[in-house]
Order: sequence, then C-alpha cells, then structure tokens
Amino acid sequence: MTSQAMRRHAIQFHAVPVSLCILAVLLSLLSLDIEAGSLSPAAIFDLAAGSDTRSLLLTQGWIPRFLIALVAGAGLAVAGALFQHTLKNPLASPSTLGLAGGAKLALTLVTLYVPGALAIGQETIALLGALVVGFLVFALARRSGFSPLIVILTGMIIALYCGAVTTALAIIHHEWLKSLFIWGSGDLTQDGWYILEPLAAKVCMGAALAVALARPLEMLNLSDHQATVLGASPARMRLLCLLIGCWLTATIVAAVGIIGFVGLAGPAITRMLGFRRLRSKLLMSAVFGAVLLCAADQGVQVLSGYIGTLVPAGALTGILGGPLLIIMIRQLRSNSQPSQNTSPAPEPDQSNIRNHLRVLAGVLLVIIGAILVGRDIHGDWQLQLGNALNTVWPWRGPRILGAMAAGTMLAIAGTILQRMTANPMASPESLGVSAGAVIGMIAIVFLIDAPTAWLQISGAAIGAFITLGAIFALTRKSGYAPERILIAGIAIGALFDGFIAFLMAGGDPRATRLLAWNSGSTYGLGFDRASVLAIIAVSALPILPAFARWLNLFPLGPVTTKSLGVDLSISRGVMLMFASILTAAATLLVGPLSFAGLISPHLAKLAGLRHALPHTVGAALIGAALMVAADWLGRMLFFPWEIPAGLMAAIIAGPIMVWLLMRVGRGAS
Repeated sequence: MTSQAMRRHAIQFHAVPVSLCILAVLLSLLSLDIEAGSLSPAAIFDLAAGSDTRSLLLTQGWIPRFLIALVAGAGLAVAGALFQHTLKNPLASPSTLGLAGGAKLALTLVTLYVPGALAIGQETIALLGALVVGFLVFALARRSGFSPLIVILTGMIIALYCGAVTTALAIIHHEWLKSLFIWGSGDLTQDGWYILEPLAAKVCMGAALAVALARPLEMLNLSDHQATVLGASPARMRLLCLLIGCWLTATIVAAVGIIGFVGLAGPAITRMLGFRRLRSKLLMSAVFGAVLLCAADQGVQVLSGYIGTLVPAGALTGILGGPLLIIMIRQLRSNSQPSQNTSPAPEPDQSNIRNHLRVLAGVLLVIIGAILVGRDIHGDWQLQLGNALNTVWPWRGPRILGAMAAGTMLAIAGTILQRMTANPMASPESLGVSAGAVIGMIAIVFLIDAPTAWLQISGAAIGAFITLGAIFALTRKSGYAPERILIAGIAIGALFDGFIAFLMAGGDPRATRLLAWNSGSTYGLGFDRASVLAIIAVSALPILPAFARWLNLFPLGPVTTKSLGVDLSISRGVMLMFASILTAAATLLVGPLSFAGLISPHLAKLAGLRHALPHTVGAALIGAALMVAADWLGRMLFFPWEIPAGLMAAIIAGPIMVWLLMRVGRGAS
C-alpha cells in the first residue's frame, strides 16, 4: 500500500470517532434545548436551581439520564474489549456472546417463578444468568481453539435460545411482563439519581480492576505455550477476563436493560485508530463507548419528542451496530489467516435404505400423532377420530401441512449452508433473510390501511429479496466467501432487529400484533397458503440431485473444490440463492421459524446419512417432523395458551444444540 493510500485510510479511520463525537455533542445540545428551552448557561443554571416541574425534569430526569448513558456505554465497551482480547475475536461483545440474553432470561424467570429471590438484588440474578451463558460459550470456544466464526455463531445461537424462552414466557404471562420489550431494548429513562450512583461505583470498580490487570493480561496475546513458559496461566487469565466482563454486563443489564453493540463498537473504533496496548484499548474503548451510547440516547430523546412515543436507546444502538458489523467484514477477513478446511471426505453411507426407512417411519409417526392426538374444549386429552377429527381438521390440517413444508425448506437450506461453508453452526437464521421478510411485512402493515394477507406476504417477499440482494452485493468481491456470507447475514439481521425492537417497544398495536408471527406461528394458516408452501417445498426436492456434486465437494475445502473444476463464485452464488429462496418462502407464510435448519442436518448425520443427497433428503424429513412436533406441542402442552411453533422448536432444540456444540468444539480443536 502506498503512503498516499495509507494516509487516506488513516483519515477515514479518524473520521469515524470525530464524526461520532460531533454527533453526540450536537444531539446533546439539541436535546438540552428541548428540555430546558434555552442553551444559555445562565438560564440553565437558574432552571436547575428552581423547584418547579420543569426544573425537576431537568435535574432528576435529563441530567442523570445523560450521565447514566456515559457510565453504561463505558462499562459495556470495557466488557467488549476484555472479551475481544480474551477470545482474540474482533466480533466478541456482551450481545454477540449471548451474555445479555442470559441475564435477561434469568431476571425473567426469577420475576415470574421466584419473586422472593429479587430481595438479593436484580444485579446478582442478572450476574448469575450472564455467568452461566458466559461459561458455556467460553467452554465451547475453548474446545474449538477460540475460532472466531465458531465463537460468534455459538454466542448467537445461545442468545437466540435465551430470547426464544423469554418471548415464550412473555406470551404466556403477558400481563406480568408488559414492559418486557421496553426494558429488553434498553431504556435509560430516569426519575432520580438512585440508579446512577451505585451503577457508576460498580462500573468504575470493574473498569479500574481491568486497567490495573492490563499488563499481566497482555500475556494472552501470546500462544498458550509461550505464556505458560513465562510463568502465566492462560486459563486463569481468561477466566478473570470473563468474570470482569460478566460483572460489568450483568450490572448494566440489571440497571437499564439490554443495550446491544456498544460493547462491539467501542473497541472497534479504538482498533481502527491503531491502539494496540490493552490498557490504552480499555481506556479509549470506554471513551468511545460512552460517546456512542450518549449519542444514541440523545438521539432517541430528540426523536421521541418529535414522534410523541417512547423509543428505547437500545433499539437505536442496534440500528447503528448493523452497519458497523458490515464495515468490519473486511477487517475480520484481513486479520485472519485463510482457513484450510481439513474435514475428511464424507464417509460411505451404511445401509442408506434402512436409514431412510427409519427416518421416514419416525416422521410418519410424528405426523400421525399430531393429526389424531389432541385436546377437547375442556382441555382433556383424547384420540380424535371420525367426527371429532372432521370437526378440528379445517384448523389442524393447514397448520400441520404448513409446518411440514416450512420445516422441509428450512432443513434443506440449513444443510446447504452447513456443507457450503463447512461450518456446522451455519443456519438459515444466519442469512438475515428472515429479518428482512419481517421488515417488509411491517412496512406494508404501517403504510397501508387494512392490508390483505397476500399483500402482507408480498411485502415480506420484497423485504426478503432486498436482503438477499444486499448479501450478494456485500460478498460478491470475495467470491461469496462463506465467512463473509455469514457475517453479512448476522450484520443485516442485527440492523433489522434494531428496527423491529424500535417498532415493538413503541406500543403501536400494528406492530405488537405481529409478535406471534415474528415468533414463527402457524396460527391462522389456511389450506390456500399452506398448499402454496407445500408446492414450493416439493418443487425443491427434484433440484437437489443437480447440486449433489457441489455439496459433496464443498466440505473438502475451497482449494480442493476448485482444483476439481468447480467455479467457487458461481457455485456459491447459486447455492446461496437457492437457500435464500427456501428460507424466504418459509418465512413469508409462517414467520421466521428458528433452529429447524440448524438441528436437522446434524440429526440426519447422526442417523447415518453422510453423502450430500441422502443427507439433504434425510434432513428435510427430520425438519418436517421437528416443526410438526413443535407446532403440536405449542398448541397442546400449555393449553389454553399457545406457544408459536418457532419458539417451541427453539426450546426443544436447546439441549440438543448444547450437545452438538460440544461435538463441534472437539472436532474443531
């Protein structure tokens, strides 16, 4: 790189923090002007010294909120810097590692079922939840040699699971958890100083401890063997970093809720500016984290004043964090060595026919059970035959057909992604297409009065394919490299999730009525839409033999695949398009169902199906059975309440995922 190009890149990197600081100052001044009615120092001091309502709003609302944004932003950024240093992963943060989701789930469970335990303090409960998730992610990351992609996907999957359980509880106990979306999106609204003072003391204590230990923690930049030779214990130092990061995360989550991407953005900006020493990175990350959250919070205050509704600060940080992840795709690739996949060639299938028959028998058993077993209007279990079945079939039949078709398509998409990327944790959720479909549907609901079901589906289709186009644009220059595909999908999904959280937290009934659909519900699905879904799923099956050779070669690695005459750009682009279309089709009609595309390929392998075509067909059958079972359990298990099929599938798959992640970690190490 020439000196002129280096200067240009340096100017671009420095423009990010400078622009952020200017934005924070301007938004703070605008917000203060709205709150105080003047920017004159004398007028502001006079107002602060008063005792009327406007003075109290300034001194007990705006000022502590301004300060708490600085404290929380600094604490999250320090936690993110510690996680990134420990895992040697530029995408590690409290949100991407699932720590915030674990803290939120722990608080939700205790609030509902053990409210007396709240006497020990929300912070302690949140800390326990974050620690459980943190140790799980840490243990799995250690097994994989702290592979950046495995670590991030592990954290994302565990965060999705925690979020699924939390949302299911919110649906069942909505009367006790009405403010879940506001708190879960990060609400910095204050009515005094009682939260700020203890929070500031705890964050300062954790940050000071991290800075004081920065010099010995520099040993983690070395290999484990080198650090051990020098008398250090890498395992203990990583554990210490994890404890400090979890402490900061849990303290902030308990005080103000979940605020995403600040812990990712602060260290990222510091790294852009060239800081390398851990102590400098911790201090500067705290500064930029504080500035970023302050800018986001002041922005939502200005926005809330204009639109007249509450906007959580965490929703805006999610919107800002998505583009940051996209910017970091190139940095992640340039900082990592080209990975050479050493996966062995697929082992010969043993007794394929017998394995297929066993899978098919299990699928048929699940479907027959879902058709015939149910509950009557009194909640009593019964075997519904004859007239009883005819009575419920108009409602039960479309849901079973739709769940089968959606599970089939997601399982096929998941198998393609896992074989294409040689990453066993890849799934349709990683593409971000589901989130794009949600955004498209929400846009139709908000822009058109009383839109029809098919009009909403059309909007979701447009959103899904715009997302697909964005993924293609972001990954085209890399030849649709698997790492860029997954990180681009995560980034776009995060951006859209921020918009969704913003709309949900606003309390608009048009947005809240989409909650069940967004959770993967087959409720209200008729035979017309279910039949369309089934036709698409069946049409996908004859195409699979044409992809069999590519899918057999992809796990051998890009070098071997290319040497055998496969054009990586064309093959990856076609497979990505095919997987995205299937994901979008399932999302359009029954919402973003979770985990069927992740679990089904693994279960098919465990059934002995390893070659591409048997593996994909077996996964499709298992995905259909999984979604039918999830839909049936969601309808019957908590009668008369109903849990959407996507959430129930996530709850079922959680323990299986943990076990699979342990297997993946052993293989990667």
